[in-house]
Amino acid sequence: MHEETPPALGFPGRRQVRLSLFFLYTATLVMRAAAFMTIAVITSGKYQADINFAETGLLVSFYPIAELLTVMYFGVLCDRVGRKPILLFSHAITAVATLCLALTNYVYLLFVFTALYGIGAAAKTSSTLTMVADSASPRNRAQLMATFDIVTFLGLAGGYFSGFVLLNWYNVAPVVLFYVQTVAILVSVVMVWVFVIETRAKQVSRVRAWDALRRVASKREVRDLLPVYIPIISIYGMVISFLEKIVEDAGVLSRPGLGPVLAILGLSLVGSMIVNAWFSDRLKVRRPFMLFGLIFFGILSALLVQNLNNIDGLLSMWPLLLIASLGAGAFPPAVLAYLADITKKETSGTAFGIYSLVLGFGFAVGPLLGGVTLQYFGLDGFLVLIGAFLAVAIIGVIRLKEPAKD
Repeated sequence: MHEETPPALGFPGRRQVRLSLFFLYTATLVMRAAAFMTIAVITSGKYQADINFAETGLLVSFYPIAELLTVMYFGVLCDRVGRKPILLFSHAITAVATLCLALTNYVYLLFVFTALYGIGAAAKTSSTLTMVADSASPRNRAQLMATFDIVTFLGLAGGYFSGFVLLNWYNVAPVVLFYVQTVAILVSVVMVWVFVIETRAKQVSRVRAWDALRRVASKREVRDLLPVYIPIISIYGMVISFLEKIVEDAGVLSRPGLGPVLAILGLSLVGSMIVNAWFSDRLKVRRPFMLFGLIFFGILSALLVQNLNNIDGLLSMWPLLLIASLGAGAFPPAVLAYLADITKKETSGTAFGIYSLVLGFGFAVGPLLGGVTLQYFGLDGFLVLIGAFLAVAIIGVIRLKEPAKD
């Protein structure tokens, strides 16, 4: 388990740690918003009108494939050389990738530049989560992880939706959005450089890459998380990759009711993560929150996919959407807190490297399977695939053991 450290953001403790976490979260919000605005741009018909579903899935999958191939390396480096150098690299390489995307739309180069995004994501996720875990104590672990999830979600939703709106409703040129993102990510580099402090313990000896990986991978609790997290991340990848094209095909882009639906979902998910993380920390249990969240995530997915071409129908069932999204928010902070619970500090970088490895694998599998499914089986097949992934994840949670209480 993690050794006790001074409590962090939102709790009594050292001002420097609280300030560092604040800027760490802020830089994460900026970088994630830029990254998912990029996904909104490159998956839009405004950018590459002649790419079909399957080709779009292949293009987007290069992001997680690159993450998949590099993330363990960055996770181990977090334990060997420190968290902050890897964090700085992640923001810098993402800025480079965004600028490159602004300079060309040649399709083969797009694969290269989305791969650079994946490398930045690999370094970002492993370093940021490790720094958050280093700064947490048993009484605020899920809450700090929930804060990470919230800023990631706000970046994802805000960046993707902003790109979506600016492209489709205001006809802003894709190249302008890329330049804006590049400037924003460069600002985040400065934030990290000036305000974020290193959290790697000075007394931790130099870690050999293979030894760290073997120690973490040998834990049964870590291995048992794989069938839980891979299916869920695959669903996220599917939805992010194809939501815009599905909505475009349904002809509801200009419907005013689309905004309220997204607002209801976003606000209720954020509120749910905050409340459920607090209860998870107070009760010191993770599995019930994970299971509860997965069940309601399944309900939410079914409601959305079945009614994407019927905005009026979605609005009429807003109480069900609200309840489902409130329940779905229980899963993300609980699963990250679970991983932090079962990980020792000296190998936490490697552990969150494995987490990021799973993240990359899921984001690679989801778009590929989702693209083929939509191409040949339509929305009904898409919904069946989501249901299958959820069933595997729920069975995985049932098989988990609750971590020992600190």
